[in-house]
Amino acid sequence: MKIILVRHGKTQANIDWKYSTDDTVLAKDGLYILDKTKKLLEDYDIDEVYTSALIRSQETAKHLGFTNFTIDKRINEMNFGDFRGESIDEVRLKQKLFFENERKNYFGIKYPNGESRNEVIRRTSEFLDEISQKDDKTILCISHGIAIRSTLFWVLEDLSNWNSFWIDNGSLTVFNVKDNKKLIESVNKI
Repeated sequence: MKIILVRHGKTQANIDWKYSTDDTVLAKDGLYILDKTKKLLEDYDIDEVYTSALIRSQETAKHLGFTNFTIDKRINEMNFGDFRGESIDEVRLKQKLFFENERKNYFGIKYPNGESRNEVIRRTSEFLDEISQKDDKTILCISHGIAIRSTLFWVLEDLSNWNSFWIDNGSLTVFNVKDNKKLIESVNKI
């Protein structure tokens, strides 16, 4: 089976370098990226589609031509809690102590009223464990940057490689699951 993860299209929050909110929508001037994604997906025969519960991933699915999809919050973006909607640069200036502590406990620290990277890794892994039981299917999942990066550690399990990966808007990350073996076929394919 194949699991294809696509990061949602570009949003104004991405452009403005802000933490997204649950109702962040796609930026009209960034839709060209998804046209490239649509072309890449032509190489796959998609059986099922999942999106996160966040609007931008559902808009992405529709732009890619998928109107029949299942919403699953386990592939939502990391919950940045109180920082949602704020400028990333401004938050880093105002919350220096938080980010100093984050450097010491990068995966375990929870964002204020949000979640930790370990929690994102756990929930995305639970999701992948469940859908990987669907033999001989090709499943498309439209998700988010940190959530997709977290899925890599469903396979790798070595968090020291976290900063070795980046996930661009509209890119494909593909897993091939066969005979209980999880293989990374591609990361950040654009």
